[in-house]
Amino acid sequence: MAAFTSFTESALKRYIVMFGKGELEGYSPIESGIENSNYFVSLNSEGFVEEYVLTIAEGLSFTEAPFFSKVVTHLYQYGLPVAAPQTTLDGMSSTIFCGKPAFLVPRLSGEHPLTPTVDQCFAIGRFLAGLHLALGEVKIARKNPFDPAWMKQAIQSYEAQLTPDTRSHFSQLAEVYNGMADHDLPRGLVHGDLFRDNALYESETLTGVIDFYHTCDDILAMDLAIVINDWCMMTDSPELSTSVIAGYESLRPLTGPENRGMQHLQQIAAARFALTRLASGNPPLKDPQDMIELGRQLRSLSNL
Repeated sequence: MAAFTSFTESALKRYIVMFGKGELEGYSPIESGIENSNYFVSLNSEGFVEEYVLTIAEGLSFTEAPFFSKVVTHLYQYGLPVAAPQTTLDGMSSTIFCGKPAFLVPRLSGEHPLTPTVDQCFAIGRFLAGLHLALGEVKIARKNPFDPAWMKQAIQSYEAQLTPDTRSHFSQLAEVYNGMADHDLPRGLVHGDLFRDNALYESETLTGVIDFYHTCDDILAMDLAIVINDWCMMTDSPELSTSVIAGYESLRPLTGPENRGMQHLQQIAAARFALTRLASGNPPLKDPQDMIELGRQLRSLSNL
């Protein structure tokens, strides 16, 4: 999360009135992240102060915004720990602020897991399975913005910033990703960006998952690959990735093709995030070399 769009206090007060949640007590920018603008907002209703997060979507169109409201609202109603968008007095959950799509959601408690534990990994795996099962019931869809065609185009666009070996490997991964459509891998709506900084815990208890703005149609196991890459690969302990999978399979057992394809999906996920970081600016807002190096490590463990 980040704060790229700024505004006046009076503008925020006018916006907040639409929700009927109280008067503005204070607000502050959330500086981390590379995509949307986010602010903590405190509202006072008859002496009781509640905390919210205001997200101003920097890259979404107004036609896309309702999709994300429906996704998170459905997950909330399903009983998962997410923050459902608040509705205005006239029933709107996706709104306009500073000329851009905007959402106001309750601030969830907890801290990001810097060094995940086995129990935290189990919880996030179980959450992902719950998410996949819940979103399998929703009759909405969104095309994957980071599909194999995008990967191929991004590799060409940023070839000067990639070594010949990395370009060759990424191109091979894009072809493998494209071919996975024929491998009988279950597909559906995924979170698509469940890094540690998008999860919140109080001790070992998962209290919230945030940032659903990468949700789209993809291979379901891609979500697991993304989580394992970020949550489990920073240590030499295989117990973490085993726990993620165990948590997931406590609700939804993986298929044979999903198990066999996991190493390839992890490499594809590493390549994807290396490319999105390159696309974030010059210099990049996050270092792509972390993901490039992870891709090398994963490659050494596989036959690709």
